[in-house]
Amino acid sequence: MLRMVIGVGFSFLFSWAVSSQIVNVEKRRTKNLEKGMQGDIDVGVNFVHTNTDMTQVASRIKLQYNDHENTYLLSSDLGYSQIDKKQNVDNGNIMLKYNYWVPEKIIIAEAFCQYSYNRVKQLKHRYVIGGGPRFNVADNEKFSLFLVAYTIYLNELFETKTYERTKSLVKFSSMLAFDWKISPSATFGHTTYYEPDYSNPSDYRVWSETKLEFKISKKFTFGVFARFDYDNQVPPGVDPLFYTVNNSFKLKF
Repeated sequence: MLRMVIGVGFSFLFSWAVSSQIVNVEKRRTKNLEKGMQGDIDVGVNFVHTNTDMTQVASRIKLQYNDHENTYLLSSDLGYSQIDKKQNVDNGNIMLKYNYWVPEKIIIAEAFCQYSYNRVKQLKHRYVIGGGPRFNVADNEKFSLFLVAYTIYLNELFETKTYERTKSLVKFSSMLAFDWKISPSATFGHTTYYEPDYSNPSDYRVWSETKLEFKISKKFTFGVFARFDYDNQVPPGVDPLFYTVNNSFKLKF
């Protein structure tokens, strides 16, 4: 039954989003680890700074199945933008992730695979597969702190009319994330990823997100997010720094 549900969900999301290597997975884990299916739908309007400023409508869908020590996660992002009222561009991401909660330990074993694209960045495709340990340094109702050390395999293609760059390599991916429950209705959190190339440390990416969420009701949440993505090796004419300010409403189920 679980395989069928995940398979149907994956097929639906892939058909919708098809076409950043770094995705903030930590905020996609629910705190409720009871056995069964959970998830949320997140829709918002972003302000994005790239080569030019734009507004973007973005949506996220998450499905998560918990089975005591095991967690299966399927997530999808889709963005639709308009630049200067002339050109429509979009980006998408889909990821499947597995967590094994080592009994009575602070370590969680993780593995994932991911596909993404971004037409603003001239990224035609990015395939990633990887895994590693996640360390729960602190994890209680009011504050949680996680550290991650992944090894990933990356295959990506940047392409324009005059430029093409293909990468196929193994990289290191580290992450620090924390969440602080300020009050019963407000939560503040931050996540930062750093990804250098093992063989060429000067080739790296940094991705960071800061969020403030307000609980409207048991099912609805309003959030404000600020993100930035820096890649020191991008196609000519593409800004290496992307930052986004996002307001969104989330429905949990």
